[in-house]
Amino acid sequence: MSASSTSNNKCIIPIGTTYLRIFEDLNDENDDEEVEDNVGRLIWPTSLPMMTHINQEISPLCSKDTIVVELGSGCGLLGMGLAILHKFEKVIITDHDYEWLQRNLDLNSNEIGKEVIAMRLEWGNESEVDTVSKMIHQACHSRDSNVLVLASDVLYNHESHENLVYTLYKLSSLEISTRILIGFLTDRDNDEASFLVFARNVFGDTFPSAKSIFLDRKGKDKSRQIELHLIDFVV
Repeated sequence: MSASSTSNNKCIIPIGTTYLRIFEDLNDENDDEEVEDNVGRLIWPTSLPMMTHINQEISPLCSKDTIVVELGSGCGLLGMGLAILHKFEKVIITDHDYEWLQRNLDLNSNEIGKEVIAMRLEWGNESEVDTVSKMIHQACHSRDSNVLVLASDVLYNHESHENLVYTLYKLSSLEISTRILIGFLTDRDNDEASFLVFARNVFGDTFPSAKSIFLDRKGKDKSRQIELHLIDFVV
């Protein structure tokens, strides 16, 4: 799966037998908004590699009652793409910039079913975390229900690690089998060690370090491998 740009801020991305249309904000100089408000409006580089890994290795293990929750969805590519590839019970894509996320969801409403919902979720915000938690409970229809919590390229902001861990803990404390999957590449300033300090203080020493997954990704000239780093943890 590869993206082809059709304009300054719109991409057409093939997913299975259909396409996702994604709006990005490529303007780095925005005088009207804080950088924090603009940071989620890009396609995270780990989105497609994570989608490939989940499609090949993880989704076959998930039941039809799986509820997917994506944190820091940005443009929503990963969550929406998985919703197209697999008919999960519910897919909840979240970010602090809810309006931008909802815009991309509306743009693809014909390709995506009603099981996909965009919600505002700022990590560490107790009220917003509780709202998502209640939605997860409402989506559980049987004892076989399970939750898959995804996060792509979320470790770059060291100051957010504590709030991210809090959010992960609250969403995985619902007496429902929960799998946490965090992906990142090594070409960004990702401080895994800092994140793991907070994670192990909350989840215990069993919280794992990242493992490397090598994936083939086709480029213009030839295939090349991408080293995807994954933190994979079952609660």
